[in-house]
Amino acid sequence: MKTIMVCIKHRYAGNPSCGGRGSDALACALERLIADRQAPVKVHRFPCLGLCELGPNMKVVAGEMFHHVSEAMLPDILQSALDEPET
Repeated sequence: MKTIMVCIKHRYAGNPSCGGRGSDALACALERLIADRQAPVKVHRFPCLGLCELGPNMKVVAGEMFHHVSEAMLPDILQSALDEPET
């Protein structure tokens, strides 16, 4: 099954983070989109993808990395995962 990793890192003291920019809600919205489309893709909430300043970040396993993710981008991210060959 294909996987999309969603960074959920929360940094404190005013430091930028994916979690602080709403990645938890984005992961839930992505899961709803996957369920609605009955797509063979799972969401993996990942502790850190290492690019906090560019977050929220998502990564299609064995595929593309997405930065500054918004809910409007989720259909394209899902399609990227579906287009990625099985590994």
